[in-house]
Amino acid sequence: MPSRRAALIAFGTGVAAATAGCLEQLQPGATKPPIDGPCAPAPETWSTAGGDAGRTGQTATAAPPADADSSPLRLGTREESGRRLASSTPAIGNGTAFVSVAGGVVAAMPGDEPRWAADLEDQFDAVPAVGCGVVFAAGLNETVALDPDTGEVLWRRDGGSHEETTVAYRDGTLYVGTHGPRVLDARTGEERWRADGGQTLAVSDDGVYAAEFSNGEGDLYGYDPDGEERFHLSLGKIVGSPTVADGTVYVVDNDGTVHAVDAVTGAMDWSQSSLDNGKLFTGLAVRDGTLVLPAGHGSTSYGIDTATGEVLWAQQTAMVTGRPVVGPDWVAFGRTNVGVAVYDLETGEHRRTWSREAYDLGVIRGLVPVQDGLIVDGGGPTGLSLLS
Repeated sequence: MPSRRAALIAFGTGVAAATAGCLEQLQPGATKPPIDGPCAPAPETWSTAGGDAGRTGQTATAAPPADADSSPLRLGTREESGRRLASSTPAIGNGTAFVSVAGGVVAAMPGDEPRWAADLEDQFDAVPAVGCGVVFAAGLNETVALDPDTGEVLWRRDGGSHEETTVAYRDGTLYVGTHGPRVLDARTGEERWRADGGQTLAVSDDGVYAAEFSNGEGDLYGYDPDGEERFHLSLGKIVGSPTVADGTVYVVDNDGTVHAVDAVTGAMDWSQSSLDNGKLFTGLAVRDGTLVLPAGHGSTSYGIDTATGEVLWAQQTAMVTGRPVVGPDWVAFGRTNVGVAVYDLETGEHRRTWSREAYDLGVIRGLVPVQDGLIVDGGGPTGLSLLS
């Protein structure tokens, strides 16, 4: 079994390879970096909330071994407020976990101290995004691009958000969910287009999908890649971000009703509302024809057929308030008050569990995969732990 440090470093190796040559051409304060053509593709890693711009929750890594151990990831301290606490789950890149904290962003690695801490004088709640060789983060009032090795600000632009799933990177473009998507050139921060509806977002080849809930109403907006609105649906108390995969957009409301919507036309493919789960506060995951719905504040999590909306399996996971992680043949749930558990993606059969008490995992808010392991967001004083 690789060491805990090796697990993170090995997982991030592909990031450096995929983005080589992009970072050194990006200069602080530049308005027109000397890059011919688009940035390199986003690395095959957990580059932002939901793992990718589509918020699918997918990973190519292996689940932790049965004899896994846990160790903390230190975020350091601030003189005026003591220990830093994570405001979000991390994005992973270049062997490092990039974490939003009150006042900025921290680059954490296994060990006693973080790699760096960028104090940015804003409240950062969104999960960062890794792409084009840089780290992007959105605070309440601004969006910044940071050097992943030093935390130096490469560019900053007014406008941010407090939603966790508000930043996504794809093909040289940065998407920020403010009061509607704001689309920026990843190299300069220059605005390409903006729209009016939606705060959380997901992105695919077909377009940009934004959701919001306000004044008792939930809305899903579909935009084409150039920002023209294709559809606008009112679907109840939508929670988390949309998930988009294989031409379909999936959203879930606070009562556990799941909707599958055609990504181009906005036509409703199916809705599933006969599930016995509790109030939800997060998004979904999808892979190989299975949509995974967490239990929320209930006790049952589900695997759902993406083509029909029919239930494939149901598991008594106990409360799950974070997005599931789906590997090649497995799904992991952060069971809020119980621990981390892995199940078979196709059948829902339980494989193994790491208890919250035995591994000091805290009250689990979310999971992020690394090679042969998971980072567990234990919230509050427990913070982030590497389970590998």
